[in-house]
Amino acid sequence: MEETINGKYYPIWQQFVDRKYNWISGVLEDSGDSMDRRMNLEPMSTKITDIVLRANGKDSAYFEVIGEDFSCGFDVQHGGISGEQCLEEEWIGFSGYGEHSWRIKMPERHEK
Repeated sequence: MEETINGKYYPIWQQFVDRKYNWISGVLEDSGDSMDRRMNLEPMSTKITDIVLRANGKDSAYFEVIGEDFSCGFDVQHGGISGEQCLEEEWIGFSGYGEHSWRIKMPERHEK
């Protein structure tokens, strides 16, 4: 579905919103920022409940994966897909401001 925000189209982020029902009930894992990793903090996980893309100011958009316990997101001018998805095929990794890294995984589908 081709939607614009502030007169711009964001195809990479919109595809996650358009296919959010494939991700809902999956896992959102937050590895924190560079300081959290230096402190050896364990990643936090929650169940995905929604994925949104909304206006952020007058000329940008904010991409967000919402979970039951917390959410992760970024302004699309300061975040993106990271190379982490190459390490484990079932995950897609993201990197945002301050080296914040997080990833998502689709829910397991069991065939009947």
